[in-house]
Amino acid sequence: MGLSALVFITLACIGWSLWIRRFTWHCRWEVAATLNIALQGGAVLLMSPLAADTIGVVLHNVTGVWNLQNYLGHDCYIVAASAIVYNALGRITDDHMLQASFKQYIERPATLCIPLLLATFTLSRGSKNYARDFFALPTDFWLSVYWILLCGTLIYLLGFGFRAMLVLRKDPRSTQIATLYLMACGSGMAACTVRIITALVPAIQGPVDAALVWFFACGCGAGFAVVSAYSWRQKVRWFSRVSG
Repeated sequence: MGLSALVFITLACIGWSLWIRRFTWHCRWEVAATLNIALQGGAVLLMSPLAADTIGVVLHNVTGVWNLQNYLGHDCYIVAASAIVYNALGRITDDHMLQASFKQYIERPATLCIPLLLATFTLSRGSKNYARDFFALPTDFWLSVYWILLCGTLIYLLGFGFRAMLVLRKDPRSTQIATLYLMACGSGMAACTVRIITALVPAIQGPVDAALVWFFACGCGAGFAVVSAYSWRQKVRWFSRVSG
């Protein structure tokens, strides 16, 4: 019941934010932030127990692989974290440097990670045993490798965005928003850190660590959603004052 409520609240925050930001899909410097929110919403939904009982069963019937929806959700997280970095870098660097830096330091590692995740997922018990909560599924060697690879990549991407936000925070006009984004990034990195520790130390795996990962992951998604909606509303108010 607690997990269902947490997922519902997170998806409600994300849905509200996407509605507030519905006009940003055609705005070059805002679309990455909106895409991040949408992808995090997709990830939370795909990892939820509801998806395990519906989408997961359908995918298993088609492919013979369990928990494939979780792998797809984790791919969404990688692209979402990449969008966070793109959004942050776009605020502090010119277009040429943005494209070069993003391709070298973000796009290539993220693109490489996705097929490696699929390989380790396929070899692990995660693809063979049904799990209503994938975070609570006990790990074997390959599933531990999967979690370390996934969470290590996400920490790297979020850390890159974290550094960019620290630079942006030095601008007095952006201090408040950047600080809130830093907190959301920190929540995401905390979720990944807990998952890496428990993957390395199977003896401490259980409902508590799964709940912690869910709490921080949902905090990250809801945090980005609320802050992005607030940021866009602030910009709309500013444009309204200027045009008025």
